[in-house]
Amino acid sequence: MKNLPLLAFFTIALLHLFGLTVGNNTLVISTKPLLMPLLGVWLIATASLRKEQSFLRNTVLGALVFSTLGDVLLMFSEALYFLLGLGSFLLAHVFYITAFSSISDFKNGFLSKNYGWAIPFLAFPALLLIFLWEGIPADMKLPVAAYAGVISLMALSVLNLKGKIADSTFWTLLAGAVLFLISDSLIAIGKFGQPFEGVRLAVMGTYIGGQFLLVWGVGEVLKKTDQ
Repeated sequence: MKNLPLLAFFTIALLHLFGLTVGNNTLVISTKPLLMPLLGVWLIATASLRKEQSFLRNTVLGALVFSTLGDVLLMFSEALYFLLGLGSFLLAHVFYITAFSSISDFKNGFLSKNYGWAIPFLAFPALLLIFLWEGIPADMKLPVAAYAGVISLMALSVLNLKGKIADSTFWTLLAGAVLFLISDSLIAIGKFGQPFEGVRLAVMGTYIGGQFLLVWGVGEVLKKTDQ
């Protein structure tokens, strides 16, 4: 029974992606707000809760709450809703950073002795910002730049876990962070650069995959703690 929310998540995800593929906006709108809550319900059900688990689990649940809010806000096309959605996802990433840093902080983690691994995660968002900068409205430049910095930090907080958790779990979390980074990059390209056919499908496909892998990886960490 505890995997029922996960089955529901995959079902809703497939329906959502199908709606994007065929252009059924009603299906898209009705399924999108359900995705992250179903992941949250599965996370709650996946491992019994102990004191040492509660902070990690609850901060990830906070990330999913703000992700849901961002999902809803980004369904509106007005600039104000985009900025509010950006703020919601920024907070989601702050919650993820807090969660992963509770496993290993930056002072004692992998990156404290392996700085070079951070370069791609810092260079890619910076280069993307430079590429898109002229197309970003003046009042959005600072928020978009701040968001790019925060999502890079989220990816680095995952990279910092290398050697601190099981290899399979680490690579699952890192893949999730990279997919999330790609999804947000595609949103930026679609809004401020040159939109391409199928961009919404690509955004949501990488977003759903990224969030699933992040939550699955956290679930694996909780199960290890539970043993």
